[in-house]
Amino acid sequence: MPSKDASDPVAAAARAAVDERGISARRLAKKLGMKPRTVLDFLHERRITRPSTRISICRELGINQE
Repeated sequence: MPSKDASDPVAAAARAAVDERGISARRLAKKLGMKPRTVLDFLHERRITRPSTRISICRELGINQE
């Protein structure tokens, strides 16, 4: 699990984008063909996310993945 001190700015931007759009992680996951847990784990930084998953989520939300 990532430490709280090393917060991921990409995950933070994704959380903000989800909030701004008013969509749920479940809806985002369905649109991307992912499990809701995968999206939630990325958004809440619960575990390391595969690069392909990060890229898909960021593209869908229109944010920079770097």
